[in-house]
Amino acid sequence: MTRTLLLTAQLAIAVAAVTLSLTPAQAEIPWQTQLKTAHAQAQEDGKLILLHFYDDNCVWCDRLEKGAFQTPAVQAAIQKGYVPVKIHAGQNPSIAKTFQVTRFPTDVIVTTQGQALSHTVSPQDAGRYVAMLAQYVTPPVADQAVDTMIAAAVPAEAIAQATPTAPFKNASFAVPADLSGTPATQVSSRTESSMSMPAGMSAPAKSELDLAMDGYCAVTVCEEDRWVEGNPELGVVHLGQLYLFSSQAAMEKFVANPEPFTPVLNGIDVVRFFEERKIIQGNREWGLKDPDHNRMYFFADEAALNHFYNQHARYTDASLAVMKKAVKDANP
Repeated sequence: MTRTLLLTAQLAIAVAAVTLSLTPAQAEIPWQTQLKTAHAQAQEDGKLILLHFYDDNCVWCDRLEKGAFQTPAVQAAIQKGYVPVKIHAGQNPSIAKTFQVTRFPTDVIVTTQGQALSHTVSPQDAGRYVAMLAQYVTPPVADQAVDTMIAAAVPAEAIAQATPTAPFKNASFAVPADLSGTPATQVSSRTESSMSMPAGMSAPAKSELDLAMDGYCAVTVCEEDRWVEGNPELGVVHLGQLYLFSSQAAMEKFVANPEPFTPVLNGIDVVRFFEERKIIQGNREWGLKDPDHNRMYFFADEAALNHFYNQHARYTDASLAVMKKAVKDANP
């Protein structure tokens, strides 16, 4: 009997010790469970609300809990700008439906006025999770956090090549008429040397100017899912590449707002960019549009495309953040 009581006491002490050792780490992120309470706190503190949806039997939910959520950087980023709410989707199906959450884990960032700022599958990498949060907090915290994430995750030469070769505000202009007789399939950096540039803009070197999307109309691809060859008479230079268009209307639409029609990272394979820290130009034959932002991504091979297709949420926000920073740096 005495031996049994002793073993029981030792077991109780061990369990208590484990529980105490886990408590500080688990308490680092002050999760709320009631939306009403979180909303009131966010209003009082002037913060945003982070809704973290998870579910049972979710491997990625468990990995996030044991990984990024245990890092000081993620814990500090959440506490600094957000009131976090953890929501079990299985136990709160109506809330999950309201915020259109169907994959787990998912984070939704909302204002106290109810405006949704972000809706994305939770990044597993701590740096990318911090970058996601940093995009929506008050500057300069956001800019500093994004810069830190990019500096840690992306080599400097990658940023340099992702940055426009000319200021974004002045980077688009019509191709002069003397190229009108050149077939689309033959337009290249070699035929662009006579192109005149607007005042105040230096002409790019020949090696910097390539035919974007093999001469196919970017607007038609994005809006109609059709590959239509562009007309050499309807050309625009943007981010160091020559874009051709199937109609005057398509060209004008691109000039008015090039971003939605421009391949992310100027066509660099984002999977190799983030996973291997390599700059490899994608091929339009291995291209697709992501379902979250409807932006074009090109990949070097089928393996990279399939990887992105299965895990696109891990790359879209991060790649768009890099692109946004590149454009911002080009327009100080």
